[in-house]
Amino acid sequence: MTSETESEKTAEDWYKQGLALGRAGANEESINAYKKAVEQDPGHFKSWFNLGIRYGKILQNIASRDSFKKALEIKPDDTMCYYSLAVVSNLIGEMEEAFGYYKEAIRVNPEFARAHSNLAMLYYSLKKGKDTVRHLRIAEKLFKEQGDTMMQANARDLLGECKREFGIGPDDEV
Repeated sequence: MTSETESEKTAEDWYKQGLALGRAGANEESINAYKKAVEQDPGHFKSWFNLGIRYGKILQNIASRDSFKKALEIKPDDTMCYYSLAVVSNLIGEMEEAFGYYKEAIRVNPEFARAHSNLAMLYYSLKKGKDTVRHLRIAEKLFKEQGDTMMQANARDLLGECKREFGIGPDDEV
């Protein structure tokens, strides 16, 4: 037992405890620590963001979404918040929101390859070929520039399949 009692812990102390518990795979305990952090400091961005991650780990996607939204209120131009909200929104069937959040992640960071790749997959699910191909092209280029050869190859393969499926040639403007 530490010499520090629970009442003496700061929001940052609770956040650090949540991090350690999360790394150890103790998701419920980690969530409780992050909750204590935001009770003490409702503006503790990192605790809200990590709450979203931990809720996602235990498949509480609505709570995950809500935590990411709180984090975004605190830091309205955080790329990873937008990206995380897009992922969880897609999981819970909020497609319009997912589109919007991916687009915001890309607005904040136009070189966010995974956001382009995931946005392409949403467009694919709606059979919007040109949008799918456009974002896959961007993703492939960015993955190459960033040295992520596995994701580059994946994007390249998907791009080829989508071009064939949608009848888009190499010279077609997308």
